[in-house]
Amino acid sequence: MSLKNDLKNIVINEKISGPFISMYLPLYPNNGNYRFDDTEFNSLLLKAKKLYAQQFGDKGWQKYDKKIKDTKNDIIFDYAQSKSLAVIIGKEATYHYYLPRKVDLQVHVSESPYILPIISGIEFMPTYNILKISRSGFEMFSVKNGLVIKKNLPKEAPTSAVKALDIDTPDQKIRMEQRGGASYDQFRGNDVKSEAEQSNMERYFRIVDEYVNKHISLKDHLNVVLMATDADAGEFKKISHNQFLNVKYVITTPSIINHESLEKVTKKINEDFINKKQQNIEQAIDIAHSKKRFLDNLEDIKQAAIEGRLDQLIIACQDVDNEIESEKQIQENEIAIYTLVYGGQVTMINQNVINNKEIVGILRGI
Repeated sequence: MSLKNDLKNIVINEKISGPFISMYLPLYPNNGNYRFDDTEFNSLLLKAKKLYAQQFGDKGWQKYDKKIKDTKNDIIFDYAQSKSLAVIIGKEATYHYYLPRKVDLQVHVSESPYILPIISGIEFMPTYNILKISRSGFEMFSVKNGLVIKKNLPKEAPTSAVKALDIDTPDQKIRMEQRGGASYDQFRGNDVKSEAEQSNMERYFRIVDEYVNKHISLKDHLNVVLMATDADAGEFKKISHNQFLNVKYVITTPSIINHESLEKVTKKINEDFINKKQQNIEQAIDIAHSKKRFLDNLEDIKQAAIEGRLDQLIIACQDVDNEIESEKQIQENEIAIYTLVYGGQVTMINQNVINNKEIVGILRGI
């Protein structure tokens, strides 16, 4: 998701100007139905027009109206089993964000993009790589904010053991000159074949490990989780020198690989990552308190965000009005935008984690 870069173009580079229309639509990816409801879409369109006219008059609406209608042609309805779609439209550009959670149907029209539903829609969802490895080949998948998509690897990638090892088959059949067919000779022949297969596997796994490490891990610095049989995963872990390989998890390869099956097999590991991130937030709050880097006054938090001094912004989960934001929501949204623009993190979490406060900030370390 490129939300941070998009916001930089709006706030810092000023390439995109408002007013902004921020639309949120549930998607329905089950049973082959990947379309959002036209009734819901048309309802949002009417609300957007009404809100725009109330704030900015009728001038300029026609341009937005066309962009909203054109949105339907740009959406990938079955994108990685996404549950919701966020669309933000400015005068010069339209942005799409696919969310792994359902968010309420809503539209907002204001001088700034309304991004809080995006934050809640991806809350704590992990980003990592999946290496689907076997003795005959490998594939890569990206998990971005919980959504799984296949990586497009270049032709030169060693995706096939046949190609990488320059052998006839992945098992490299060993042709032996039989010496009379005695049981001793046959046993020795099988030993040689088994040793060759083991050698081929180790060679291929080293080639794959080196490729993934050099061309993927050292560039994105993301966790790599194996999708493999337990036996192959064990062998790969033995030879791997990739510091980003996560040795704790192995994902079972589904019999059919599609959006739905990938979502199911990654569910448990995603839940573990989510729980870990939640614990990290709680620990960060405790550390911030002890090091005097904790803010809970709204004006202090806002000023720190504008000056780029916030490391983390934590907002209590709340019910969002689907048409008109409260003054508090407007301020929280503005603070969230500045926090992201200057490289900070924004989290929406249960209010009890932050002692029933509505918003807190953690300053950058000195």
